[in-house]
Amino acid sequence: MKPAWAGLLAGACLLGCAKREPTPSAAPPAGPRYYLVGENAIQTRDGRKLLPGFGVVVVDQHVFGGERLGRTSLGREVAMKDLRPAKPSRFAGVHLQDAKLDFGWVARDRAPVYAEPDTNGKPVARRPRYARLGLASRDGPRGFFRVAEGWMSDADLRVPHRSPRPAEVGDGEPWLDVELATQTLVAYVGDKPVFATLVATGVGAEGTVFATPRGIHRVRAKLLGATMDNLEHTDVVPYYYEEVPFTQYIGRVALHGVFWHDQFGAPRSHGCINLSLADAEWLFGFTEPPLRNGETEAAATDKKPGTVVRVR
Repeated sequence: MKPAWAGLLAGACLLGCAKREPTPSAAPPAGPRYYLVGENAIQTRDGRKLLPGFGVVVVDQHVFGGERLGRTSLGREVAMKDLRPAKPSRFAGVHLQDAKLDFGWVARDRAPVYAEPDTNGKPVARRPRYARLGLASRDGPRGFFRVAEGWMSDADLRVPHRSPRPAEVGDGEPWLDVELATQTLVAYVGDKPVFATLVATGVGAEGTVFATPRGIHRVRAKLLGATMDNLEHTDVVPYYYEEVPFTQYIGRVALHGVFWHDQFGAPRSHGCINLSLADAEWLFGFTEPPLRNGETEAAATDKKPGTVVRVR
């Protein structure tokens, strides 16, 4: 029997996230839950070939024939020696108490701060990636932001911008704004920004299959976990990830958490809007449609449409 959301999304997901399989829930084992295939390709007991970097979720472990095996969320058995624990990003966005977007995140490690708005000068300080810095002013010379200790190049900061509410959103209604140029996402309630974070969107040029499509979208389906791969396609870099957490489809692409990279603030995906696990979980609860107790998926309807997501 197909899940309720299957008809809504049939044929919608192309190279960006080719498969949408709800994954069964199970208690995670002690220790890391997310794993990546190591340096060598492996084959599961049911014949699935997994390449280096592919991701699985191990729900339990046991010893058979002297070898420790892990059972993945899709019921596949994998030798644990062929896996390495994933290290999901610890980055998380900020809940806005005053509705102000007067800050930016550092986009690279040891980003320089200059005494004057001139990158030829000697740095007076350096700041780590993901540090959140208050802006003394947005009105500096072109290409620079004023921070407490001096000036930073706009290439090294990701600064979210306030945006007017779309006509499709009512007063007091939650919605999301994704700005591709800054790789930021701001969550609003009506006209008030309440949360902001970094994302990683599609690497493709606008209009191509690997781009995150601009425009007004709505959340069409939500899944606590969805398996994504592009293994039926050729001439593309293959990927396979089990139980991609907190997935929200807005068409052929989705907002979802990632456990396989820590590169927020720069394009990284095949079209989806990548989020840290903490941010993906919070946004999953913020948007419509809601999941009731015990449910693992939900679909929007004409009578109860999903939350607006604007990509610009």
